[in-house]
Amino acid sequence: MEIFKHLEKSNCRECGEKSCLAFAGAVFTGAKPIDACPRVDDATRALFKGGAGETGDNGDIYLSALQQEMKECDLAEASRRIGGTVSEETLILKVLGKDFGVDREGKFHTTLHVNPYLGVPFLNHVLHGKGVPAKGEWVSYRDIPGGREQYNLFHRRCEENLKRLADGHTGLFDDLVHLFNAREVPPQFQSDISVVLHFFPTVPFMICYCNDQDGLGSSLNVFYDRTAIENVDAESLFYLGVGFTYMLERLALRHGS
Repeated sequence: MEIFKHLEKSNCRECGEKSCLAFAGAVFTGAKPIDACPRVDDATRALFKGGAGETGDNGDIYLSALQQEMKECDLAEASRRIGGTVSEETLILKVLGKDFGVDREGKFHTTLHVNPYLGVPFLNHVLHGKGVPAKGEWVSYRDIPGGREQYNLFHRRCEENLKRLADGHTGLFDDLVHLFNAREVPPQFQSDISVVLHFFPTVPFMICYCNDQDGLGSSLNVFYDRTAIENVDAESLFYLGVGFTYMLERLALRHGS
């Protein structure tokens, strides 16, 4: 959506895609360069010339802007609001079961690998999250306000890639998700592998995977609590789901899978 905001939105199709939104998705995934649009200005071309994936310049720019905003943040107030603690001028929150801290300079203190996929949602949550408790009302990303426009891309980069990993290495996949303090799911959502993880204390994420049975094919779906949008924006929820998928893929590679 950040790329889409900078496009002309005329849906001229000169780039070969059906719409400007589809083109933005292609640039995001690296399938097409920003130069494939003949109507972008020089500033947009420079901003997204490296794509917009995990190491894309725009993600780092967004992260840097939020780190600057942290300088005005009242850590004690933010801690009370989102359920964290403050220790030695550092706000500490549980992220996927691990301690994750940030100070007023926007510097992170954690053993987790920090990139825009994690750093951007975390700072957005600290700065703007309302601290609304989860209600246990699970919805697909497409049913999150602001998520429908990005759902096809989210499905490809998160759900399909998680399913591919689970299909090929089911036991390893089960072990990997449990590294992050996974918990049991409500009975109505139980499947072959069903877990709830917490990106943040008030932002749970549920994965439900069913093995191939009777030749009908396997399935994997992820869900957010309906209240998640009160605690972090839709773009950050996209980042979290896709970033977590990348994390599991890398861990699987380390195990030789």
